[in-house]
Amino acid sequence: MLCPPLSFLLGNDYTMVFWNMDDYPIPVGMDDFGSIRINIIEALERFGYHGETDVNVHCAQLECDVRDELSKARIDYLPEATRVYLTSTAVNKVCSLDMTAFLVRIALPQPPINIAVIAKPKAELVRVLKCLKSRGHTLMLIHPPDGEQLSFSVDTLLAHAHLGDSKEEEEDHPSQGEEEDHLSKGEEDTSVGLGPYYYYCQYLSQKAEKEKEEEVEDPYKILDFLEPIRPFVKGAMTAVFWDAQYCPFPPGSTPDEIYHSIESALEERKFTNKTTIWAYLGDDDKNGSALLGDKTWTSRIYFFSAGDKASRRIRMTNDICFWAHESSHQPVRESLFIVSDQFRGDLYYVELLHNLVHACLHLFCITPTQDINKPESPEWPGLFFDQGAYRLLLEISEVPAARCCSKKRKTDAGMLFMMEDEEETSGMESNK
Repeated sequence: MLCPPLSFLLGNDYTMVFWNMDDYPIPVGMDDFGSIRINIIEALERFGYHGETDVNVHCAQLECDVRDELSKARIDYLPEATRVYLTSTAVNKVCSLDMTAFLVRIALPQPPINIAVIAKPKAELVRVLKCLKSRGHTLMLIHPPDGEQLSFSVDTLLAHAHLGDSKEEEEDHPSQGEEEDHLSKGEEDTSVGLGPYYYYCQYLSQKAEKEKEEEVEDPYKILDFLEPIRPFVKGAMTAVFWDAQYCPFPPGSTPDEIYHSIESALEERKFTNKTTIWAYLGDDDKNGSALLGDKTWTSRIYFFSAGDKASRRIRMTNDICFWAHESSHQPVRESLFIVSDQFRGDLYYVELLHNLVHACLHLFCITPTQDINKPESPEWPGLFFDQGAYRLLLEISEVPAARCCSKKRKTDAGMLFMMEDEEETSGMESNK
């Protein structure tokens, strides 16, 4: 087994706490926010999580006075990490990003760390935690039984903390054969007392074993980001993330037919023919239900049931972050297409996507109008790329040096979502 770094042997490991205040608000009558941080750290230390700890909180909207008190208690408000939030002149600002987006974006560049999440075990959160676990992070999920609130005392934090895998029952995907685990159900974990060092050594051991195996792509395996995406495809690659509820595929088409239509359209426009497609269906998509379950086709197209409109955007965003992070290790020019109507115009998501763009990645969004969103048309999907594709440009003026939420504050800080006519064509031409 590989030796862990000295910091893990000494117990000086790093822990990040993500607290969803929309799920578990500050208890009524608790004015000392500093005691919340102290109690969280003490509970973590009893589980063996020693060393530096950062506590972060997220909610869609947080009043200025509450945010200031949390800051004094050294509890960071996650939306303040965005330029959109810092440059907004609104008094009580609303952040549209889900907490899982912050969790993924912050955790991915880190070496294996400890992650403690205080939130309800919703389906996308527990999926993201499984994705991060496969990338070496040690997980803890703190949540009381349904219907109960959290008092944030040390005893209640300990009583409702669950280590190991985090998996909520997913009735939508029984065919994928995933085993039920105990984290979201509150069952006892026999390895709790071993702490983060045990999990880290376990991760290193499994990683070493995998490195010994010859990696050959299984064409029938579903690439759902539950484990790192390995570079089976050599050279430049085109990734497509497609909201199939908003932009349906031609009725009656097979997965292979859908894939080859999209791949051919991209290849005709001088993009690489090494294309991978992730398609996201709504829960009520009866036509797409046959595409779920076991993968019986060889094309690199994968289908997921991703819930309602808001849930699809959250799932797509997290998967895009996983893909972009792991594709950035390849020193080749790659392209990313996002087919959805839920990103354009939302500045928080525009900024997040803009931050994914590195020197070797071209990012295109496709928001087709009704006249070209016709899967039965013989010109599908070529019209999507010719008339619906655009690049995201984000302009933000100077960000204030200090955080301030005074109602009297005035600033010239502004933000502009830009879609220029020349960008629509020159962006596509740049790949020729």
